[in-house]
Amino acid sequence: MDSITHAFSIAIPLLLVGNTILVPFAVIGAVIPDIDVLFFLVSGDNPSWYIFTHGGITHSIAGAAFLSLAAFIILYILSSSSWFGRYFPEEVTLMAGFALLAGAMLHIILDYLAYPGIPLLWPFSSEKFTLGIFPGPSLPILIASLILLSLILTQRAGPGVYQGYIIVFLAIIFIYTGLALYANVETDGEAIPTMNPSRFITIEDEGGSFVVRSYSILHGNGEEILYRKYTNITPSEVAGISVLPEVERLYYHSYIVTAERREGSIVLHDPLREEKIFRYPFEYSSLEIPV
Repeated sequence: MDSITHAFSIAIPLLLVGNTILVPFAVIGAVIPDIDVLFFLVSGDNPSWYIFTHGGITHSIAGAAFLSLAAFIILYILSSSSWFGRYFPEEVTLMAGFALLAGAMLHIILDYLAYPGIPLLWPFSSEKFTLGIFPGPSLPILIASLILLSLILTQRAGPGVYQGYIIVFLAIIFIYTGLALYANVETDGEAIPTMNPSRFITIEDEGGSFVVRSYSILHGNGEEILYRKYTNITPSEVAGISVLPEVERLYYHSYIVTAERREGSIVLHDPLREEKIFRYPFEYSSLEIPV
């Protein structure tokens, strides 16, 4: 989800129940996990830190909880300054801390709805999890959030508008959930949504290869592409290099990974991102390892 939607998703319910005091703290909690957009400044040249990326460490349950605690401590310390009172006249109590945590956890829940997923269980695992409803940020929800933002800025928003936003927000999630469930029932493998809500890309693991198909709810299965997992190389050889940080980073960012031995090197790549079937994540779609 986009940052505007994350902020509204926690602020609007609080406004509707009349708890305006906690809104600033909840909004900070709801947007703070996206601070990881800056992490490339420290992780870009170090493959061992691949989890320090957008949608990485701060989008885990533990990472979001830690950020909430850090924000609470900082706000509590700042609350003794006169500057703080201009923007946060509310007292920084434990309820403010719970609002920060609630906003951060709601952020995690909403991002769990979309591909390519988030590492919920870090530090125990860097595996990504997703409910697979959205292909990323939801365009319809973003449009609804921008409309609401314009109404707020022009002072035309009120309880009725806020209630309408919540209804539209939940309706979009409900519709996309139904479409994703239908696509996964009607197809083999994993159905991944695209920006077109009626179109999916399915990935089926057949052991030695990946079968990738396009699928339309209106027209059924379309083009099929076969990607061999291993070319001139064995699975055990690939397993032997799987502990290398740059290999772990490639797998973390990829939908599928194929391996090929060429003269003097092993080439790993995600053909789905290289061929722009999926554009995000943008980086680390291929890797060549000298041997």
